[in-house]
Amino acid sequence: MIKFFRKIRQKMLTENKFGKYLMYAIGEIVLVVIGILIALQLNQWNENKKADIDLQILTKNLHFEFTNNYQELEVDLTRLKRKVLAGKTLLSYTGIKNIPITEFKIDSLIFEAIEIPTWNPSSFVLNDIKNSGKLSALKSTKLKQLLYNWERLYEDLIEWQSSLEESGKGLIDVINNKGSVINVDFYNQDSAKKSKFKMNNTNLLQEIHFENILETNQFAARGLAKKYIEAKILLNEIIEVSKNNSVEKK
Repeated sequence: MIKFFRKIRQKMLTENKFGKYLMYAIGEIVLVVIGILIALQLNQWNENKKADIDLQILTKNLHFEFTNNYQELEVDLTRLKRKVLAGKTLLSYTGIKNIPITEFKIDSLIFEAIEIPTWNPSSFVLNDIKNSGKLSALKSTKLKQLLYNWERLYEDLIEWQSSLEESGKGLIDVINNKGSVINVDFYNQDSAKKSKFKMNNTNLLQEIHFENILETNQFAARGLAKKYIEAKILLNEIIEVSKNNSVEKK
């Protein structure tokens, strides 16, 4: 093809048809420019298509991550509710003598009350999105806002979880000093036998320090449970918005 055009140009110059040659040269330049523009357009189209595919994969991974986090949250929220109920029941017995309840039942309530179900959601995909600067590439304004809300809520969750863990340590200390951990473990079948000492965890209910630290722990547990419920609602929204690989702009 190049040889063909070269022959045409040489023929025009030989025949002293400079005007026609000039028009031909201009036309050839125009064709080259058009070819370059078409190539650039095709390249841009391919880049946009690749970016759309990457965005679909990113949104899909985000959807799976938050779906798994949601499922794990439901498990820990159930455990946290059991903890709150057990603590509430124990507090209803503190300071009361001759409690009409078995020692085994008290041990079971203490076991539930000292549990610390701390949910630890995955943030690998979300962190990758932020660190790579791809957050702005998300098409959905709503999804961006939900992810922002999630980060703020997660900060609150961390604070409540820290408070729960700290007060939980205090609760364990009281049991270590005034009660029997082995008897609690015996209820949970973590210990083959009960304590050899004549120790009854029912006596803990007559300890004001036990009541105080249990209430502190319960306050943190109730606060964390509220945040878990908020997180459950927010995660469900994120899952719904991100469930399609390509999120429409809203």
